[in-house]
Amino acid sequence: MKKKRIMASFPIRILAVSIPGLLAGLFFNATRTMGLTSGALNLVVTARYVLSQLITFLAPVIILGLMASSIISVKKDPTPVTAPAIRITYFSMLGAAAFASVLGYLIIPRLPVSTDSLSFRFLPDTLFELPIPAPVSALSTLVLAILLGFGACWTNATRTKELLQELRGITLSLMSRILLPVLPAYIGLSLCTLAYQGYFIKYLPLLLLALIIVIPAYMIWVLALYHIAGSYAGEKPWEIMKNYMPVCKIALKTHSSTASEKYSREAADKCSQLDPKLTKETVPLFTQIHHCGSVLAEVFFAMMISRILYGSVPAPGTMVVFCILLATCSIGTPGLSWGTVMVSLGTLTGILKFGDSGVALMFAVFALHDAFAAACNMTCDGAAVLFLTGYVKRHDIK
Repeated sequence: MKKKRIMASFPIRILAVSIPGLLAGLFFNATRTMGLTSGALNLVVTARYVLSQLITFLAPVIILGLMASSIISVKKDPTPVTAPAIRITYFSMLGAAAFASVLGYLIIPRLPVSTDSLSFRFLPDTLFELPIPAPVSALSTLVLAILLGFGACWTNATRTKELLQELRGITLSLMSRILLPVLPAYIGLSLCTLAYQGYFIKYLPLLLLALIIVIPAYMIWVLALYHIAGSYAGEKPWEIMKNYMPVCKIALKTHSSTASEKYSREAADKCSQLDPKLTKETVPLFTQIHHCGSVLAEVFFAMMISRILYGSVPAPGTMVVFCILLATCSIGTPGLSWGTVMVSLGTLTGILKFGDSGVALMFAVFALHDAFAAACNMTCDGAAVLFLTGYVKRHDIK
């Protein structure tokens, strides 16, 4: 219960450190000629560097500890609808990522973003260096986790499964005792440096615009997903979406898909188009692994932050790899609050080459949209169940 309480309050803790960090950075900017300010900035930059090294080291550990054990958990008691449910979830999140990428390429390059780095202030050097290189890259860890999880299932390696489940418990403990307490401080320090350099004041309108654009993007994706599911299943989807509106409101209040699972079941039971036995089995699964709203938001925010901090949006080939890996990581983090963003640490730094400021800004911006992303996730679960209903009918699965 204590761990769940820490997880639930995580977005609030990020917002609580973001504002003081930004104000401190603005203060340092205004008093930059003072010797005390220079010394304080040295401490800020050094502390951020040390925390960054620790977080970068933990990123592949998190991927390995969660992905492999999640594969084992999903395949532990498989049913005839488990595999199609996972495929529907994966392609839903991949479609949301593709939609966000197209939207980003259409909008973000046309925004007036200055690439003149000389207009921003340089940070002082760190007082000392303490390099903590990750034992393996994020991409290698992801491939290893997937192969290890499926290999253990195919060979029914009981001891390996038990070891991976213990590794998951260790990973969650490291996250709750080290990463979650450290990450808000790291974000606050990074935002402080961004405000000092001048990025915050100059690009605040663009970040607010990104937050506004994603909200109608959620709505468009929800409508598109329900339309596709209804066409595939041969049913009218709008009654299901109407029944899921209360679930959307609960998700907005709780910021959590897991906390809204009970209401999702109740909404699915009210839908005459859905089989009660099917919903009883698959709604909890979709609640845990279907995070299309979170994926959509993270892809668009990543493109916007890349444009602001690094001068351009990532190349299409890079975004394809990032979207595929992000959808894969997201489906492998069932039951974990902020699992999409947590596991994407490795892909953000390894694929998009985000630095300290980019990672911190991603967490801070996503914290503002956490409730909307959870609402989109839960609302789209109704479409996923409807799509699965059509699949079951077409393939005559009992």
